[in-house]
This record gives sequence, structure tokens and C-alpha cells, in this order.
Amino acid sequence: MTGTAGPDEPDLAELISRLLPRLGELEAPLLAAAGLSMWEYAIMATLAREAAMSQVELSRRTGRDTTRLGRHLSDLAGRGLVERAASADARQRTVALTALGRETQAAAKRRIREAEDALLAAHLSRADADALRRILGELTGSQG
Repeated sequence: MTGTAGPDEPDLAELISRLLPRLGELEAPLLAAAGLSMWEYAIMATLAREAAMSQVELSRRTGRDTTRLGRHLSDLAGRGLVERAASADARQRTVALTALGRETQAAAKRRIREAEDALLAAHLSRADADALRRILGELTGSQG
């Protein structure tokens, strides 16, 4: 399969870099309506997949440096969306979504998924859209 692209065909990074702003424009008003920034949503989506995790692990998984992550977590905790607790290692803190945080994240995810599905349906068959999601999950190691 390698070497089959023509010289004028864009590579994956170029294609994805064209798509990301479109997704951002699509999702920004939905996140704003939920009272969340993109980073807050990314943090909450990561926490939604786990019962709890250390701030260090959360930083690693989201790609957000610990200082900025700490500010986001303080804001989210102040709104009752996450809770932080001391872990077995006194130098670390464990972070988890609260019940309100889980509800907020799930509602935002539903609205985002509906908007994404509409975008995909405008350009792809249902089977191709499902395949695209599956393939992207495989490429990023985040199936499911």
C-alpha cells in the first residue's frame, strides 16, 4: 500500500490539519453551551473513561502540562465537575469526575457526536463513517 499516492495527493497530516479546524468550529458552540472549554472537555472525556487517575497520568494522557492542567482542574472542581483527593502517594493527587461532571460530559459528548454524525453523513455513507471512526481509533490506540 505504500508508495501508491500520487505526487499531488495530500498526506494524512495535511488532511487532518484541514479537518481539525472544521471540527473545532462545529464543536466550539456546543462546548460553550455546556460551559466548557475544549481543554476542559478533553480532560473530562479522559476522566470519563476511568474511575479516577493521578494528575500526572491525566497530564500525560491529555498532553496538557501539569501547571495548566492544575488550573483547569481547579476551575472544574470549583464548578463541582471534578474532585481531587490525596492518593496513597502523598505527593500525588487523584482526580475523578463527580456525578455532575459525568452528566455534563455525557451531555456534551452526545451533542458533539450528533454534530459529527451530521457532518459525516453529508459526505460519507453510514458504513464509511463507521469505518472512519474505527480506523481512527485503531491508528490512535483509542478504540471504543
